[in-house]
Amino acid sequence: MRAPRKSEMLRLQTQYKTDARIAEALGVEEYLVSYWRRKKKLPRHSAPKFSREQISELWERYGDDFRCGRELNISKAAYYGWRRKYGLLDRPSVLKLEQLELRLPGTDLPAAPVPAAARTATQKILDRVRNEPGRDSGAPDWRLRSNPEWPEEFLALTPAPDFETPRSRPIPEALALGSIEHPLWICEEMGQFAWQLIESRVVLPGQLVTGPPGVGNSLGGVGCLYQSDADYDRPHRTVRVEVTRRLGPGSDVDDIILSLYSHGIHNDWQDAVVEFVGGPVERFSIDRKARLCALAVHAGARAALCAFDEVTRRHYGRLLRNRYPHCHPDRTASYDGEHFIEGRALHSLAAALDEHGRIRSVSAPEIKTGGVLIGPHALPFEIEEVATALKGRRLAKGITLFVCPATPTVYRHAQRKGWHDTVIDAGGSVLDVGLINRLGIQGLLNLAAGPGRTVYVTGPFNAAVGTSVVRTYLAGVRTILSQLELVF
Repeated sequence: MRAPRKSEMLRLQTQYKTDARIAEALGVEEYLVSYWRRKKKLPRHSAPKFSREQISELWERYGDDFRCGRELNISKAAYYGWRRKYGLLDRPSVLKLEQLELRLPGTDLPAAPVPAAARTATQKILDRVRNEPGRDSGAPDWRLRSNPEWPEEFLALTPAPDFETPRSRPIPEALALGSIEHPLWICEEMGQFAWQLIESRVVLPGQLVTGPPGVGNSLGGVGCLYQSDADYDRPHRTVRVEVTRRLGPGSDVDDIILSLYSHGIHNDWQDAVVEFVGGPVERFSIDRKARLCALAVHAGARAALCAFDEVTRRHYGRLLRNRYPHCHPDRTASYDGEHFIEGRALHSLAAALDEHGRIRSVSAPEIKTGGVLIGPHALPFEIEEVATALKGRRLAKGITLFVCPATPTVYRHAQRKGWHDTVIDAGGSVLDVGLINRLGIQGLLNLAAGPGRTVYVTGPFNAAVGTSVVRTYLAGVRTILSQLELVF
């Protein structure tokens, strides 16, 4: 490749800022770009990566290093460094006025006007797909659809018209049937549809995905808005659920949903998009966020998503390259409903399920005998929790344990980590993904229940269970493990 001219190097520096990104755009090694730059006597950066106006505008809007850094796709510490560079060390004037505002008893102060630009994450995603130049109005970024020429267990992930798909996205060979420009075929034999897409990083945060009901609910864990095709054109209601303080050692994401359900709050989010925010949610791993969103839809929400944060950014790594659609809500965004939940106040709960897999009632768990089904689509955090609790122990007599990994990748990850062997040594079983799909939900319940005809599961069902004499309960993996009788 010929060396770029000085004018070309200046243009590339203005566009990509760093040698690493210039090299990535040109398809060469970074050291070669550095050599060209030194030969042409160019500085390392032609201009600061972020201007004072950018840093100042965000600081005045949010007044928080984490939120400002998230807007620029950099860390909290990196944004603070830029703020110090430009001498922006005082708190924003708007926040100072809010702190000095006096609210005397009996004083009826008018509510502060909400800026017209303040939007929820859902509104930002929908506004983008409706107004983005070169796009059919309202067309989703991806559409999960069935092909009549293929069996029903196959779905096609079809990019929207004129949607540019980066060639650098790593697509597992099991999912890549044909080139990236053609529809990607994913099969149920390879595990849960949504987790296959999250693992392969096919969809990006802030994108809109449509498809059959229940198939892609977990995509909300990476900040995608997944809706069924039937709900796509209907008006949107948004509900904000903020989790405060770190969860207790015996609680997990399942207890958040079951606690809200037990207090009847789920009735407020019927036919609404639920957005989860708060410090504990931002610290959840991707698999926990995926489970949180799937459970919210299972409890009656129309869709659910977690805002973009540092965990999501690390999951995608260099794939984002500052080109993802922003999907975190504005600080002053207005919602149709808001709920707060105290993380440390959560306690272990279990839900009784009806014959269709829907939540019937919620109460404190009491597991004596019966079967435990970690699944039907167990994510890595669940298998890790099981292996940690069972290490050096065995299951008591009368209790059966079946672990059902969500995808072959999760199964292999459990093998590499040694979780697979720990579960087997304790008397449990780890099922192959192909066997899980052949058995189906009803077959798994019958297998796990055994003579006791009672089974505890850790995942929402995406299809009807059907009439069954098996008593089924939904509980978090930590709740189940704390109630299990283990022997040394």
